[in-house]
Amino acid sequence: MDSKADGVTAAEFREVSEGKLTSNRRTLPLAPFLQGAPLQRYVWYKQHYQQIRDHHAEVDDDVDVSLPPTFEDTRYCKRLIERYGSELATWAVREGHLATLNYLSGLTSRETDVSSLQAFVRVVERMRTDGYLGQFVGDTDGGKTMTALAMAELGLRDDDELVLATNVTSLVWQDDWLQERTEFVEAKSELRAVLDEHEKVVVVLDELSTVLDGQTNSYAANEQMYPLITGKAKDGARYILIGHRKDGKDIIKSVREHADDFIVQHRERRRGDDDVYSAEFFDRLDDDAGAVDLKFPLGHVPPITGTYEPDEKSTFDLEA
Repeated sequence: MDSKADGVTAAEFREVSEGKLTSNRRTLPLAPFLQGAPLQRYVWYKQHYQQIRDHHAEVDDDVDVSLPPTFEDTRYCKRLIERYGSELATWAVREGHLATLNYLSGLTSRETDVSSLQAFVRVVERMRTDGYLGQFVGDTDGGKTMTALAMAELGLRDDDELVLATNVTSLVWQDDWLQERTEFVEAKSELRAVLDEHEKVVVVLDELSTVLDGQTNSYAANEQMYPLITGKAKDGARYILIGHRKDGKDIIKSVREHADDFIVQHRERRRGDDDVYSAEFFDRLDDDAGAVDLKFPLGHVPPITGTYEPDEKSTFDLEA
């Protein structure tokens, strides 16, 4: 990964954290990294900080003890984030892990605001959830495999105990520790073995239009795959299944009914290798309207810190 580009991304991430890259004054820059009572505390102080500052100036005009210009600059806020902030974001900032900062921000221009961070935090939350199932729907050659692997990488970087099981066998990570935590599975029995060996597994299965086809292979798919899906929470599994029809019907109905998200991939083609990828997370599928009830968009999905062969014909044997 280009170090200069990484440096720009990291610098812009810091500016986002300090609220400098957006003119939207309603934005709360650090809100994506907090939850519960700490989030409420942050919001209250953020909204009232100017009043507190004005009052402080009235009672004590000593410049040496004046309050910082923004609440995020105060020692109190920094301690709040350090103690209660998102583990992934805090770790990335503390360790200076530029690749993770790139994932968190997806920053490519001065127009990006903190909504990008919020979307990536929501993906991380899904990767922390036992029993999660996301199903990609839509056309081929749109970047679904890349986004699915990006979701998995976020999970692996966030949780040291998480393991990836995938039938994308051409996948090669740049980091050895990511490769060591990746298991290639091309059959149900191989996947079952990984689930039995590890407490937490993110499963990325590509090219499922044949083996899980609800119209041509429904009996075998129900007989072999459905038990894995119904036991996903008990197995500590998070499934990301990649289909190719917009109506999602290339995945059997019994599996679709367990999906938490239906993910629609988008690709904006540009000259050279500068295509822009994004995705949208929807609540359900409608027979006529397709994916409906948008939950959130995931804008500008960055490439994984690795490579894979886009033309690979991944296989997954339900009978073996």
